[in-house]
Amino acid sequence: MYLRQRTQSRSRSSTGAAMGTIINVSVVLLLLLAQVSAYKAVIPADAENPGKCIYRGDLLQLGVNNGIPPCQRLTCNEDGSILIEGCGKLSIEHCNRGERIYPAKPFPECCLLKYKCKERDGAPYFIERDAAERA
Repeated sequence: MYLRQRTQSRSRSSTGAAMGTIINVSVVLLLLLAQVSAYKAVIPADAENPGKCIYRGDLLQLGVNNGIPPCQRLTCNEDGSILIEGCGKLSIEHCNRGERIYPAKPFPECCLLKYKCKERDGAPYFIERDAAERA
């Protein structure tokens, strides 16, 4: 509010500079409003399958297993536990849920998202965010 009132009181010659300031402030606020849903967790070893990593009914290879939907990397440990890492999606105010730009690429390259957003006047604009960087 204060910024808008202040910029309205400036002369017409400084309107362009004021609009640049408002846009920069808007971008900062947009970044602050983004909520992260990236995750990292350990799935404990399955007592019924000692030394084996079972994920959603599938047997994983020992070590890194990439390309597990939806954009995850699973690391199978020797004890049968699994480190699961994923980027999820970001929730950004005035934007859709985002679409993966490279869904077929392995984690974390598949975390790049494109969002369609709307200005206050309804005009659309697009932004890209890497959900993996926000983990």
